[in-house]
Amino acid sequence: MTGEPAGPRRPVQERGLRTRAAILDAAVRVLAEEGYAAATTVRVQERAGVSRGRLLHHFPSRDELFVAAVHHLAATRLGAQLGELELPDEPGARIDAAITAMWASNGQPEFLASLELWLAARHDEALRAALLPTERRMGGILLDTQRRLFGDELAARAEFAPLMELLVTSMRGTAMTYAITDADAASEPNLVLWRRLARAQLLGE
Repeated sequence: MTGEPAGPRRPVQERGLRTRAAILDAAVRVLAEEGYAAATTVRVQERAGVSRGRLLHHFPSRDELFVAAVHHLAATRLGAQLGELELPDEPGARIDAAITAMWASNGQPEFLASLELWLAARHDEALRAALLPTERRMGGILLDTQRRLFGDELAARAEFAPLMELLVTSMRGTAMTYAITDADAASEPNLVLWRRLARAQLLGE
């Protein structure tokens, strides 16, 4: 006897994954739309349409839930974004397209949810302790995504990693202003400057 086949358990496992995904998605929406102070596990439970027991089974604590939600969905959608892009081969055009994609990612709900967590963590040691390790992991995922956006040739330049750090911090700071305005992020004037800077650093233009 080799034991019970694994097949019958698969629907149960798939339901568990769907439930977890629904909870994570709801947590990001609550953070982005209502803010950290109003983001309770009860609100997430309501938005996800799951029982209290199911939510606690997947995420025993509030901090664990929100940290996992933001970073899991951000990583997933960074990968999905790459799959949807048509990136040109010509280096200059590739840089322009990659900069546009980087900036667009700062308009996603995950950015607003992350912003809520970053600000809350200033005064919450438990949240900060939960957030820092995942922030480091996300930094690696983000840099890998940027390498794929720009392509192997450009990513191999010595200037690439420090340039990406500068661009990310500049874009995040700029994106914060859009959290309280109705301005069109697609017409952000700094896009031109970011493209020029990247071309100068990576192509010497």
